[in-house]
Amino acid sequence: MELLDDLFALSGIESPQTIREAMHNYALSEEFDQTYAYGGALGAVYHKRFTRFVLWAPLAQQVDLLVFKDLYSELYDSYPMKRQKKGTYEASIAGDCHNLAYSYRLYFPDGSCVYSQDPYAKAATVNSGRSVVVNPTSAYPEAWEEDQGPKMDASEVVIYEANIRDLTAAPSSGVRFPGKYLGLAESGTKTAQGLATGLDYLADLGISHVQLMPFFDFATVDEERESGRNYNWGYDPQNYFLPEGSYASDPFTPVTRLIETRQMIQALHQKGLGVIMDVVFNHVYDEESHPLMLTVPDYYLRFHESGHPANGSGVGSELATERRMMRRYLLDAIRYWVEEYHVDGFRFDLMGLIDVETMQAVRQLADQLGPNIIILGEGWNMGHCLADQDKACLENASQLEGISFFNDRFRDALRGNDFEEGHDTGFISNKKHMEFQIVENLKGSQTLNGEDYHFHAPQQLIQYCAVHDNWTLWDKLAITRSHEVVGFRRRRQLLANTLIALTEGIPFFHSGQEFLRSKLNLRNTYNAPVEINALDWDKRDDEIEAVTYLKDLLDYRKKHEVFRLTSFAAIYDHLEILRADSQIIIAVYQAADRQILVAYNASKYKQLVSLPEGTWKLRASEGRFYTDEEMRETYQEEAELAFLAATIFEQVTK
Repeated sequence: MELLDDLFALSGIESPQTIREAMHNYALSEEFDQTYAYGGALGAVYHKRFTRFVLWAPLAQQVDLLVFKDLYSELYDSYPMKRQKKGTYEASIAGDCHNLAYSYRLYFPDGSCVYSQDPYAKAATVNSGRSVVVNPTSAYPEAWEEDQGPKMDASEVVIYEANIRDLTAAPSSGVRFPGKYLGLAESGTKTAQGLATGLDYLADLGISHVQLMPFFDFATVDEERESGRNYNWGYDPQNYFLPEGSYASDPFTPVTRLIETRQMIQALHQKGLGVIMDVVFNHVYDEESHPLMLTVPDYYLRFHESGHPANGSGVGSELATERRMMRRYLLDAIRYWVEEYHVDGFRFDLMGLIDVETMQAVRQLADQLGPNIIILGEGWNMGHCLADQDKACLENASQLEGISFFNDRFRDALRGNDFEEGHDTGFISNKKHMEFQIVENLKGSQTLNGEDYHFHAPQQLIQYCAVHDNWTLWDKLAITRSHEVVGFRRRRQLLANTLIALTEGIPFFHSGQEFLRSKLNLRNTYNAPVEINALDWDKRDDEIEAVTYLKDLLDYRKKHEVFRLTSFAAIYDHLEILRADSQIIIAVYQAADRQILVAYNASKYKQLVSLPEGTWKLRASEGRFYTDEEMRETYQEEAELAFLAATIFEQVTK
């Protein structure tokens, strides 16, 4: 006797509508969730002599495995799958099934018949038309077994967010495979002026990790069409276990994208860089065509009492991560990308739509797979299906030790929010009385806007002022300071970069932020032509001094532990704020062998300020660091601060 026997008995007796309603109610019940939770293997389990296919589809009355004659043939053989425990269906195909294309055909009690790809597919034909079996080792590049990412404490992490296509799509990148996995894997590329681009540039910048925008298989780029206008950021998940095909040199050959993704990750690892994968487990793009919805209708989604799917993200139906098999699906994907692709971390899109228990399980799994795996996400409080205390949002940080949150409070305090056409300003753009909020963040943000969020460590906050969303920092300043000369806006951006680089917590930079990247003042470029989104390497060459300044800042952060302390107690012991008023902030750090005074002047005027007792030397000012040999002039009692700039003084104590 099975829980669903009564449902199956309705087939051919009750109306399809009545049966569909019964299916919906079963799928969303706790009894169904508990009864059919399954822990065995799922997907196409490859062996050299046979492949076993396992699909979890409790609501289906019959499932057929469709095996195609070749990757793109319309001819197929149909094999009935046997219903097994916990609502799974199984079938085996003898022989070496490498590169075999397959799909599933499911029959449900309401009389419907659907065709679906495998939710656990590890490879696919172009545009995910069919799932494909692969021999895993056939997709390993040379020396893949020896590949590993950098090992470091969270306090050493500096993140650089980029899109795979954006990094090398411009002709000025000089790569052979522009906009592709292989483009980012290529070393030795240069601009016409002879300056490094792509991989070599990232390796020399001083960052520790590259956060790559979605490169799992997404739905909104036509992989058959190569065009600069055929572009999307990829926050539209289609297959969670395989890479996106449009970044591959050959999207028609299933194994190509698997090999080239690994080659890209391997190349980044060889340069000492970690790879953070941007993942979207809060929603599905098109529920009607997604394998999760096709194989177990309604189960994986959240619904309002009205019966309509919840859409807390505003861009697609919410995934019900609190349900056992949805949680398992998410965790299986995380494990797969770490074990099979050697990914070093995950950025969770709209993490506040995921439940706390699931994210705790993610952190626990990450610790088992490797303690250096970074977990971060957008902790906005969104949606109405989960209780506030159950959301993996910023307000629940105390329940999510080891998980970092984007700190939008710091972002807004620095340069203003993005509402009302972006006209709001912040500390760097001449808003008054922002010093307290900036100081909170310099100290690692144990409190945000005066509220105690009970963070476990400063590294629970991602300190940033620009990401792929909304305007670039340069374009934001073009809105708020449109009346100013470009030179003033440039100084404001370098001031912001200094604050991000030297704050406690984990610094985060949007690609091109270091060289004043613009997207032609467009706010949301998720599907804009690649010409708008691509990094302009000629612009980078023009702003090489600004790039050098960021490199020096990150090197300075790395040399002095006081900028990356791991506890709030240590911060209080080593950091003293001497002044925070009138657009001036002066902070003194007690480093191991010296005192470091960092003064931020967000006003448009030079300022004469008092210095603590002793003799001080100038280490950096107006976007430039000075060598020990250049630090000849000494200062006592007072010094003049450059306008719209950070100034760093040192006093050697040992």
